[in-house]
Amino acid sequence: MDTFNVFDVSAALIERINRDYAEDVAIAAYYGSYLDGTASERSDLDFFFIPANPDGYKAGLTFILNGISFDFWPIDWERAERMSKLEDGQAGILADCKLLYVRSDEDLDRFNDLKHRLKDIRAFEGEEAFLLRADQVLSGVYPLLHELNQAGSGRPLSFYRLQAFEVMMPVFEAIALLNRTYLRKGWGRNLTQLYDLPIRPANLEAAVNTILRSPDVPEAAAALVRLVDATVVLVKERRRMLQSPPADEIGRGTGFFEEFKGLLDKLQTACERGDYELAFFTAAHAESQLNGFLVYMETGQWGTGAQGAEEGRRIAEQAKLPALMPLLDPASLIPLQSAAHWLEISLERYLRAKGVEIRKFGTVEEFRGYLLGPEA
Repeated sequence: MDTFNVFDVSAALIERINRDYAEDVAIAAYYGSYLDGTASERSDLDFFFIPANPDGYKAGLTFILNGISFDFWPIDWERAERMSKLEDGQAGILADCKLLYVRSDEDLDRFNDLKHRLKDIRAFEGEEAFLLRADQVLSGVYPLLHELNQAGSGRPLSFYRLQAFEVMMPVFEAIALLNRTYLRKGWGRNLTQLYDLPIRPANLEAAVNTILRSPDVPEAAAALVRLVDATVVLVKERRRMLQSPPADEIGRGTGFFEEFKGLLDKLQTACERGDYELAFFTAAHAESQLNGFLVYMETGQWGTGAQGAEEGRRIAEQAKLPALMPLLDPASLIPLQSAAHWLEISLERYLRAKGVEIRKFGTVEEFRGYLLGPEA
């Protein structure tokens, strides 16, 4: 019996491209176990192609040969572009592949440009770009954790393990981004790389082992939450290390208080009139704006979503700035009105202590003097 060679399979596919899709396929390449030397007797050849036009997609093919499953699958140029910017968790496919077919010199130049761009991003892009991408990746985790929490512990263990897989994929990608790199192997085979990365959550390996192996649903779910929380904390810590100098903080703070005071005035008026609906929305708007601004003051990135609210509240508590939403009470708006008044006073003190100028005038003459000079 002839020895089976997976590269004979790729040769047949490339022969078909040359015959039927020579102008429709731009690039074909392979990656994975046969490139890094970890292939087994059951390994397929991981290969992909980039269509040059819509007809090129017809070259795609899934099949089983010699008992091995193969998938010759398309990646469009747009996805390759995202990979080159580390905006796709499968960037390793682009970075670590070997070409099997090239339609033209122009296609080769375009493909090599993407690979070089990926290398340049890892080498030269500012760390903030990677932290921002890690934030974006992690934001998709919270709906999944919410589903797990809603499910309680009454579902089969298989349900939680499937959900854990959906959570761990973005978490692992975020950890790689914190290290300004990408995952070089597929899911499951990337753990060694993750455990060796210099920036990783404490007890990463222990948490993953618990998630993968524990038969106890609450224990595995708790380990998953700890893994997510620890990764989020890492992103925050890295961002704090990149804080801009005080001069930038002063610039970021300029003008916020003067505008924010209008919200607090509106809130106090709503409280005086007993208008709970207006007080509710105004308090929520004010607290959301304050949280986002405090994160912006500290990091240069406006805080958004649940993570931004949590981080902004942390900063506010350190600065002793009162919260508004806990004081919403349809029966009495007096405590909320008092908190709004105290927030105005304490926020002004906080910003002035940081060197932020507050443009606040008692008279028109005083304002004219500021605006037009002492001789106006």
